[in-house]
Amino acid sequence: MQYELIPESAPFSTEQRAWLNGFLSGVLGILDKNNAQLVGKALEVVRTLDGPATLSDEELPWHNSSLSLHERLKLADGKPHAMRLMSVMAQLDCGTCGYQCRTYADAIARGEEKRLTLCTPGGSETAKALRQLAKEKGSSTSSPSTRKEAAEAPRGSKHNPVDACLVESKRLNKAGSAKDTRHVVIDLSKSGLKYRVGDSLGVLPTNCQGLVEQIIEAIGANGSDQVDVGNATTSLHSALSTRCLRGITSELIQVCVQSIFERHKTNGQVRDDERLLKRLESFEESDEFLDWDVLEFLQWIPSLQIAPKHLVQSLHPLRPRLYSIASSLDYHPNQVHLTIGRVENFVRERARKGVASTMFSDRLEPNQKLQVFVQPSHGFTIPKEGTSPMIMVGPGTGIAPFISFLQQRFFDKSLGKNWLFFGDQKREYDYLYERELDEWKRSQFLTRLDIAFSRDGADKLYVQHLMKQNASELFSWLEEGGYFFVCGDASKMAKDVEAALLEIIQQESRGTPQSAESYLTNLRASNRYVRDVY
Repeated sequence: MQYELIPESAPFSTEQRAWLNGFLSGVLGILDKNNAQLVGKALEVVRTLDGPATLSDEELPWHNSSLSLHERLKLADGKPHAMRLMSVMAQLDCGTCGYQCRTYADAIARGEEKRLTLCTPGGSETAKALRQLAKEKGSSTSSPSTRKEAAEAPRGSKHNPVDACLVESKRLNKAGSAKDTRHVVIDLSKSGLKYRVGDSLGVLPTNCQGLVEQIIEAIGANGSDQVDVGNATTSLHSALSTRCLRGITSELIQVCVQSIFERHKTNGQVRDDERLLKRLESFEESDEFLDWDVLEFLQWIPSLQIAPKHLVQSLHPLRPRLYSIASSLDYHPNQVHLTIGRVENFVRERARKGVASTMFSDRLEPNQKLQVFVQPSHGFTIPKEGTSPMIMVGPGTGIAPFISFLQQRFFDKSLGKNWLFFGDQKREYDYLYERELDEWKRSQFLTRLDIAFSRDGADKLYVQHLMKQNASELFSWLEEGGYFFVCGDASKMAKDVEAALLEIIQQESRGTPQSAESYLTNLRASNRYVRDVY
């Protein structure tokens, strides 16, 4: 009997995974003849390789987002290097880095991932700690061939994405809103891609063309210059469209240092060049430059001449962006829907645009192709029992997975009660999915719908306030076996919601802070308190 035991997300290469599957299948084949219970136990052990979500708090005590970075690092003291790297992540398993906390740490430890600034929720604090840990460990091992991984990876997975086609990108906010939230529909009919509610869609984005052109101008090159990317030759403009233009890599610094040396030999600008080289030596050690992007860095060095091929080689490929899926495949066959907030910030008076969000809002046209893959969820999905009550907290774009949850429960004709807490800025402009939610509420499929619009009154009203206003009923749903889901911002909303939930549990159970924590721990252990935060 051949068992498929090793999950794709386990930290092994394709060859290692295939060998382990074969070896363990042989062992379990022998056990199967003698004791079925042993087989079950063995399978449970093997499946713990699937990532931190399946490991206990005792094994990964730092995998707790409520702890400070210092506390987490202390808990990981004396552990293997990869575990120490993991301890300084934000511990949210949010996927914004293209990994989970443990797999990102493993990739850095193995030398497969050189970028140390991908943990967006951890910000500069995590980046600085990763840099220090990497320095303590010394140089990493060389990375394996990513081309070989891509060739052998399952179709529709991270290393082997598929082509899909944009159907529409429709603005959900009404005119007058300060936000631009998009309902994105993607056609999967020719991709063969399948997903479950709760999964995320990985999207391979491209850069803003204006930014690419400014970078080409900064190095005095031409967009049509030819460069090698992997085994292919393409234009500099095309190559930069798919390279990361945010973080400053060590390779880029070295390319600039070499360019300055060459300039120095040519025209002898000794004083200016020595001052610049001295600053470059300390560039990676300074927190001052953590939020710099490639354009700002190149413009900082006047009259810099870099060969296009050297620039491209010094920049890493753009990482995929993960979005919570906002549709059910049963409800919308051959399609996947996303809810994406357009991001644009001003840093030192210059616009910084979200790469993927502005691709969907500004650059991608209907019928244009894009590359996508499915990132399976780790327990974040509807209850197996259709009769179980379901409480969902999803303000802003955090509503996305709950639209998919409700669509699936509606399609399945599930009898369980559904309660949604939604919030945004202004009801007049920012009531996302208003028609669908009101229709489900009128039909009583959506048992309760509580909405908080923070900027409609003198006092700001948030979802956690509505939770506390309905504490008794909320706790009764939990006591009935209800599931509690949270999706959205990790830095504040998710923490405030958890604090409110603990307060409700303590109040309604007439317990202590310790007993409330224990109650929540039990909910989490039974997969009835699950978060998808970023």
